[in-house]
Amino acid sequence: MTTFVLVHGMSHGGWAWEPLAARLTRAGHRVLAMDLPGHGRRAHERARARVDRYAAAVADAMMLAGAHDAVVVGHSMGGVVIPKVAERVPARVRHLVFLAAVVLPPRASLFETQLAPPARAMLRGLASAGGGAIQYSASLEWARWMSDMPPGDARVVDALGRLTPQPLTPWLELVDSRGFYAMRVPCTYIRCLRDEAVTPARAAEYARRLGVSPIDMDCAHNPMMSAPDALARILVRL
Repeated sequence: MTTFVLVHGMSHGGWAWEPLAARLTRAGHRVLAMDLPGHGRRAHERARARVDRYAAAVADAMMLAGAHDAVVVGHSMGGVVIPKVAERVPARVRHLVFLAAVVLPPRASLFETQLAPPARAMLRGLASAGGGAIQYSASLEWARWMSDMPPGDARVVDALGRLTPQPLTPWLELVDSRGFYAMRVPCTYIRCLRDEAVTPARAAEYARRLGVSPIDMDCAHNPMMSAPDALARILVRL
């Protein structure tokens, strides 16, 4: 039995992992999928949303559950979080999986690493209008994250109703990842070939930053929703 710790991305919550978690559980594995501060059922904690508090939430959940030798999966923005989890509780982490995720250089922000200048201006504008948090339109959320499923698909409709505004602060923070890179934790990068958020070319760059070759999936940005069986097979093989 393997313990899988699943860390969601921008605007998502622990709920996003439900299809994948069901498959991993049926296969006899243990799954932890928590909401980060400011997300999901913790949306009211928006003021607490920071990278270090994201990592603390994951590490605390692992310690409370007695998780050891875990495979920690970070989706999208979660790729910024899981290296800090490894720094906090190294003895509890066996492997990190970056799923369509951003991989920061040793000292950088998510904002500057992932976004081109026009996108940065858009996010700042949305955050200014949203009291410090970003909420894309439903059509943009579908196009960026779920375009391999029809807009009226029940999975899309459910997700669009559960997405919450994304606090901007974690995107602006300068994150020091030098400790993580010095640790040489075993890593895997999963690239989504129809991804509009972390494009295949950008994902290849992120995989190179980790020193690995990506595992490719023919899907959009959210394979835990659109391709949970294929994703479960990849994770179990680890």
